[in-house]
Amino acid sequence: MFTLNSKFAFLFIIILTIAISSSLFENSFSQQMNPHQQWKKFADIELMTCKSGHLLLQKSDGNPACVMPSTYLKLVDRGYGKHNQSLMDKNPEMMTNLMNSMASNNKIMHHWHQMMKTNPTIMKQTMDDWIFQMKKNPDLLKNMLSHMTSDPELSKKMINTMQKHPQMETHLKSHSAWMDSVHKPMMSSEMGLGMHKSGCAWCPQYEYNSMNSHVMMMSESDNMMMSGSNKMMDMIHHVWINSEMTKDMHSMMLEDPTHMAMMSNQLMDLMLNPVMDDEELREQMIDLMLQHKDFMNSIRHENPTQDR
Repeated sequence: MFTLNSKFAFLFIIILTIAISSSLFENSFSQQMNPHQQWKKFADIELMTCKSGHLLLQKSDGNPACVMPSTYLKLVDRGYGKHNQSLMDKNPEMMTNLMNSMASNNKIMHHWHQMMKTNPTIMKQTMDDWIFQMKKNPDLLKNMLSHMTSDPELSKKMINTMQKHPQMETHLKSHSAWMDSVHKPMMSSEMGLGMHKSGCAWCPQYEYNSMNSHVMMMSESDNMMMSGSNKMMDMIHHVWINSEMTKDMHSMMLEDPTHMAMMSNQLMDLMLNPVMDDEELREQMIDLMLQHKDFMNSIRHENPTQDR
């Protein structure tokens, strides 16, 4: 026999079940309607939903739309849509999809990297976090170095940065496997010789010869600048000023080798120097370079007897 308390508890469970079922049904029903139908029913954009992978955007005429993340960025950049950070905060999946799309957008990331470059605090916090992550997961260091060691222009910039780093310079000169590889040809190379045919960067008698004139710096050209949309800039800075979102964005960068290549064009020194400051990562970095035959052949010295 039910007691009075148990009856109330049972009644409460029934009411709660009905409420949850009703809410789930309403949400499921709304997902089956297109944005226009939802807008007519709710007249409140915060009650609207989009299918997975799409972002909810309020267009400049006030009407809502569900669009792909890349389309979202284009519409905001051109002023055809309005970024609503409050709406994104209530939809974590949408925000994650948006940041992933931002991280793969060259124009946005060029601007983002420039902000990092001019903000030493953010840059240091990012590199401290990256170094911590790379020590836990060596594959992340591979992500950073993969394009640097395979792209000829990035390789030049990388070596130039290494030559200017005292600890790395000393480490390389005392590393027997590195010195042997610099002075001996490596097999199965497609990249060929060419970076140091007449001088060895890590031989004791080597005279530093700047390669800055050969480095192709990414310029502040029109095609890398934003179209001028204040809404796009607001969107970027909404993420930038949120420490958790910024940390998530920087983790996405580190995990993406293609993004690391894009970033290293602008921030090679700022990226590599903190890594080379750490003895453990410096050794791992050398080991990874030694495994890349094309890279090692590109810096091999042709006349070892002149410098050894």
